Amino acid sequence: MVRGIGVALALAFLVAGCTNNEVQKESTPPVVAADFDGLSQDCFDASVRIRSRNSIGSASAIGYIKQEGDQRTKVDSILNATHVEFETNKHVAGTRGTPHVADVWFEGQLVASVKCETDDSWFESGIAKDIATIVIPIETLGGAMPIVPEAPYGEANIIAGSKVFMVGCSDGRHPRARCGSVLKVENGLIYYLPQSIGGDSGSAVFAYSREREEWEVVGRTAWAIKIDDRWVGLAMTSDRVADIRSGRVAAGNFELPTGAVPISQIKTALPLGAIPCDEIKETNTTSQDDDPQPLEVVAGRRQWRFPIRRDDLRQKPKKPARVRDWSILGGVADFFRSLIRFAFATAVVLLLVGLYIAPTILTPLKYNWPIVAVKQLLALIGRTNAK
Repeated sequence: MVRGIGVALALAFLVAGCTNNEVQKESTPPVVAADFDGLSQDCFDASVRIRSRNSIGSASAIGYIKQEGDQRTKVDSILNATHVEFETNKHVAGTRGTPHVADVWFEGQLVASVKCETDDSWFESGIAKDIATIVIPIETLGGAMPIVPEAPYGEANIIAGSKVFMVGCSDGRHPRARCGSVLKVENGLIYYLPQSIGGDSGSAVFAYSREREEWEVVGRTAWAIKIDDRWVGLAMTSDRVADIRSGRVAAGNFELPTGAVPISQIKTALPLGAIPCDEIKETNTTSQDDDPQPLEVVAGRRQWRFPIRRDDLRQKPKKPARVRDWSILGGVADFFRSLIRFAFATAVVLLLVGLYIAPTILTPLKYNWPIVAVKQLLALIGRTNAK
C-alpha cells in the first residue's frame, strides 16, 4: 500500500512538471519556426533613395548620432540624437563632401527630400571594399525615421538557404523589397538570388534574428556576378563592412571574385508594365552637369515635431516572456503552486454552493429560494412606489 502511494505521488510530480503551461525544452523536440513571409515596416522606412549628380542609389539608416561641436558619439535612442547615419556604396555616394539629395519615405509617403553630402567613404579597386556614409540632421527629416542596426560582429548567422530581404530603390524608384535566398557565404561576401538591379546599389540586406528578436542588416549590396549563365547578387556581409570601416581590410586581401561588376553595369530592366514613380520624372529631367535638387513634399504629410517626443515614435510590440528550463525541483514547485491555485478556486466554488444550499437545510426554504426572494423584493418595491 505504502509503495503504491509513493509511486502515485512520484508520477503526479513528474506529470505536473511536464504539463505546465510553459514550454518545456527537455520534454519536447526542438521546433524550427517557419521562415518569415513579411518584412517589418521599419526596414522600408529606414531605406532611402540617394540621388547624386551622375547616379541614383540606395542607403539605409543604421544608427543615431549625437553631435556636440565637432565631437560625435553614437547613441541608442533618437530622443538623445541630433543626426542619423546612413550607409551606402562609395560608387553611389562618392568621396567626402560629394553633394546628394536624400529622398525619405515614411509608411509609403514621401515626407522629406533634403540636400546632404558624403561624410566618409572606403573603396579600393579590385577589392571587396565599397562603403560610404552620409550623416543627416534629424530635424531635416520628415518622417519618424527608424534605424535597423547591423548584426553584431560574428553573430549574423547567415548560411546557404537563409531567407533574406533586399530593400532598395530599383531603377531609381521608391524603396521596395525583394525576398530572396542565400546561395552561399564566402570570403565575406553573400551570393544571393534574385539579383539586384540598377538603383539597388548601396541597399541593405535584411534578415530577422530569432536570438535577438529583431530585424538586422546582415549585408550591403554592391555588385553582381554571372554564375552558370545567370546573374547573382553580391553583397558584403555585415562583418566585412565592420572590417572595412575599422581598417581591417587592406590591399592584397579580400579580392573581388573574377567577373564581379557594379550593379549599374548589368543593364537589367524591371518587368514589363512597371510604372515609375511621379517623382522620378522630375529627377530624370535634371542635367547630369547639375547637382540634384530636392523634390517638393506634399503639405500635410507627417512631419516630426522637434525636439522629438516619445509619442512620435513607432512602438514595438512587447516581447513574449522567455521560457525557462525544466527541472525536477521546478516541476515540484510548479505542482504545489498549481495545487494551491486549484484549492483556492475549489474553496470559492464550495463557498458559493454552500451559501445556496445552507438555507434549505437550516430553514424550511426550498431550492428555489433565490427566485422567491427576488419576486418578494420586487413586490415590496412595487408596493412602496404605489404608496
